[in-house]
Amino acid sequence: MKLLIGVLISIVILAGLGFGGYYLVSGFIEDRAVEYVEQDLENSNNISQARAYIDSAPQLKAYISEGSDANLEELPFQTKEQATRVVMQKLSLKELQSIQAKVSKGLTEAEALELAETFESKLTDEELLALKAILYKELYE
Repeated sequence: MKLLIGVLISIVILAGLGFGGYYLVSGFIEDRAVEYVEQDLENSNNISQARAYIDSAPQLKAYISEGSDANLEELPFQTKEQATRVVMQKLSLKELQSIQAKVSKGLTEAEALELAETFESKLTDEELLALKAILYKELYE
């Protein structure tokens, strides 16, 4: 009986350590991803390129402009760091890699709108509006 209790306690402790380790590691990975995205945007001319691309695509510009009047204080997240974390939680690693591969090759307006549909299927309406508002703010303000 004491052996069984000892084994159960050991299993509970190991499960707790594994669970805690998983969340620590996933939090670390999310933080690194946010840092990478921020550095990439700051160290390159991607923001002006993105603005020019969106300005040349009327449907995409109209889609992102939906966030222009949103009050970020009333939305689920207010910063691009928080937005990155939410997107990373909602989309699988495979989906994120697929998006990154498509974006690195260049997108047509139709492909960009397809990606928007992917976000629409994974995010709530409020999260999507917050994402549009943050994107609009980063590009145009």
